[in-house]
Amino acid sequence: MSLQLPLDLESGDRYSRDHFIATTELAATMGVLLHPDQWISPHLILLGPSGSGKTHLGHIFAAHAHGLFLTADETHRLDLAALQPVAYVVDDAEQASEDALFHLFNHVQKAGQQLVLLAENQPITWNVKLPDLSSRLNAIRIITLPEPDEDLLIAILNKLFAQRAISPSPDFIDYIVRRMDRSVAAAQKIVTELEHYANGRAFNRALAKSFFDHETDMFGDEPVTPFDNLR
Repeated sequence: MSLQLPLDLESGDRYSRDHFIATTELAATMGVLLHPDQWISPHLILLGPSGSGKTHLGHIFAAHAHGLFLTADETHRLDLAALQPVAYVVDDAEQASEDALFHLFNHVQKAGQQLVLLAENQPITWNVKLPDLSSRLNAIRIITLPEPDEDLLIAILNKLFAQRAISPSPDFIDYIVRRMDRSVAAAQKIVTELEHYANGRAFNRALAKSFFDHETDMFGDEPVTPFDNLR
């Protein structure tokens, strides 16, 4: 069974399933997300590092369930008296309104819907002030997404370059993958930077080496690219 790795592409529907790359790595996660009738409870946390694809998966679940996707900022402005009888997804749940999360926990349970929280850190580290919310978070099921491995990053880079009508050599991709930060966001950033840096030159190992040498000159002798800590 083959499912897909999310890519945060620069288009209006960048979080659609059409912008996935086929892989078996997320089969179990996708299977759980898209079958909430099999969940033990209506609440779920999707946990993963920056660039692991949890935001994209959250959007896919929201679309599949005909629910609402909320950013952390939006929860602080949410009208808790006018919640809709639909599923909810909350991105960056660590920074979300505690009152909103508590009400959403109770609301989806009463409405027969689901709540999916997207986060980078375990709930125990969130420093939650509301005891009732804390107890709910401590009991919630957590699914963890890993960082993309080398094979997935190669597929991501090839997909991103293909969308720009660029055909890099295999040794070009191999050189990049061994030196870049391991995240989808970093792959996006480096493809954009390389497209500008190439200036008509062939996308081969010599170009990749020149690019990284140039970045080292600007940022020092770090073993990775200067794209760390991207979302």
